[in-house]
Amino acid sequence: MPYFPTIELTPQVSLLLARGALRLNPGQWVRGPKGHGRYLRTDPRTGTTYVSWLRPGDDWETASQRFSRACRKGFIGRYRGGYEAEKARREMARLIADADHAGGVPMRDERQPTLF
Repeated sequence: MPYFPTIELTPQVSLLLARGALRLNPGQWVRGPKGHGRYLRTDPRTGTTYVSWLRPGDDWETASQRFSRACRKGFIGRYRGGYEAEKARREMARLIADADHAGGVPMRDERQPTLF
């Protein structure tokens, strides 16, 4: 992996990220109000920058696991390809739920136990 310097997340840099004028690579080290962390992504709609921040007392393995988990949950980097399958799965689940609603099947209340 090539060397990338630590980027200071100032308000100006955050604005450039939000507008798309500056791009950072996922995993690049950044420094901001919460300390050091690894950049995940910037939401283009809201301009929110997501970072996996290091916590006090974190060792390298714990910080690495937290960053990897954030990448998997956010479909970032090499996990980006899984987003289309997840989106299709969610759409299918929504269509099934809508069909159950429209088909007259009574909704089961999960708070009440089922008596057989």
